Amino acid sequence: MKETKSTYQNQGGGLRFFVIVTLVAVAGAFWWLSDSPEESASSKTELVIYCAAGIRKPVEEAARLFEKEYDVEIRLDYGSSGELEGKIELELASNAPRCDVYVPADVSFVDRARSKGLTQESLLLAQFELILAASNDQNFSLESIDQLHTEGIPYGMCDEKAGAGKKTRDILSASGKWEVTKEKARVTFPRVTELAGAIQTSDNVQAGFIWDSTAKQFGLKSIPLRELKNSTSTISANITTATKNPTWALRFARYLAAPEKGSPLFEKHHFTPIQGDTWVLEPEIVFYCGGVNREAVAVALKRFQEREGCLIKTQFAGCGTIVGSIQSGQFNMPDLFMTCDVSYMAMVQPEFTQPSDVSSTRVCMLVRKGNPKNIQTLNDLARAGIGIGTTDPQMSTLGALSHAMFEDLDIKQSIQENKSIIVTSPTAHELILQMEGHDKLDVALVYEANCQHLESNVEIIDIHHPLAVATQNIATARQSKFPHMMTRLKQEVLSTQSHDSFINHGFQWEGPDTGQ
Repeated sequence: MKETKSTYQNQGGGLRFFVIVTLVAVAGAFWWLSDSPEESASSKTELVIYCAAGIRKPVEEAARLFEKEYDVEIRLDYGSSGELEGKIELELASNAPRCDVYVPADVSFVDRARSKGLTQESLLLAQFELILAASNDQNFSLESIDQLHTEGIPYGMCDEKAGAGKKTRDILSASGKWEVTKEKARVTFPRVTELAGAIQTSDNVQAGFIWDSTAKQFGLKSIPLRELKNSTSTISANITTATKNPTWALRFARYLAAPEKGSPLFEKHHFTPIQGDTWVLEPEIVFYCGGVNREAVAVALKRFQEREGCLIKTQFAGCGTIVGSIQSGQFNMPDLFMTCDVSYMAMVQPEFTQPSDVSSTRVCMLVRKGNPKNIQTLNDLARAGIGIGTTDPQMSTLGALSHAMFEDLDIKQSIQENKSIIVTSPTAHELILQMEGHDKLDVALVYEANCQHLESNVEIIDIHHPLAVATQNIATARQSKFPHMMTRLKQEVLSTQSHDSFINHGFQWEGPDTGQ
């Protein structure tokens, strides 16, 4: 028994030892896998940038700096603008999208990509010009395309899929010189950098149509031709519709354009930069907005804030209050202002850019169920014994319009003599609450947009008066540090999704045609 017991104990100890070793090994393997480089790499945000070859240097330099500053890995893929556009389209069709940001060499590629549904936001970065370039040891002097042909100088061109090639075609087609220039070209290259390299090193290609920035990067000289005047191309960073990281894609695009970040790099590499917004990783946007828009605009603000990775600080109030604070300088100037009515934007227009109309809503009368005081028109409010509620005419658009109609109909004095206005609220929302809780209040002047979710114990009486319409518009403050971002926010407010939100909240749409 002792031997048996002893044998059992030894077997049990060995089993326990085996189990412990196995658990340690499994735990160690799990730790190794979870902490392996592959796992760490996959947890890092990764962006794929498709960039035209001629724009490589500033974009590559900015990408390396961005990686150092933030925990983001950037993969750069270079090619001709058309070639990269084709890759984006093919990958999307194959349900295997890779590209987050597309940086082509001309806006024509941007327009085409957007028309195909490949890209969304577009952030301007820089400009360059198409020129005829030659190596410094060439001493020929030309003034026109015709001279280039008659003197028999061997020259090269870029394929039309490349930005420089497409620009050459577009510019020379306008002067009727495209076909003959294409026919007489000695050689065609797929990328502008390859053509520049050939001009630099080969006697077989003494000149070529390339970008001025590329010529400077390769140490080539520019030969001005009159046909190439006004040949400027604009470079932009475009966020793809299929990106899985729209916030970081937008951040990198903003970084490329920022005057403190990417913009100096474009200048360093001989581009003409287009300065973007001040660089902040997570910008704080101040948005002043008339209270009537609160619910309708909320959808656009939420979507924009999440996509852009910014914080929108909203201040909803009556437009009289907002305009008063802007005029007095009591508070900081907002980045964006959306009104209850265009008349309030006019009061502070010098401080803002050109506004855009968004929506409109009508002023109406809210009466109790069954309309016991038989109120049919505004003129009926001049009768004695009617309790009237309005918003404060000094603080809100609604109140100002209401009192303006009283004056226009010559009933204001009667209303005052009868002491009919028994409630004056800062906002329409508070006025409606007063209507629901104040037995002596017979009628309240509110917006139709305020009446979407009212109880059945009230009725709406239409007002037929030219002043009974308020049109809401929106504009960017001239001193905003983020004017380009504000343009995108305005576009979001004017988008199809925003259109639906405003319609659902009782507004009429005054923005661009959304096809709805």
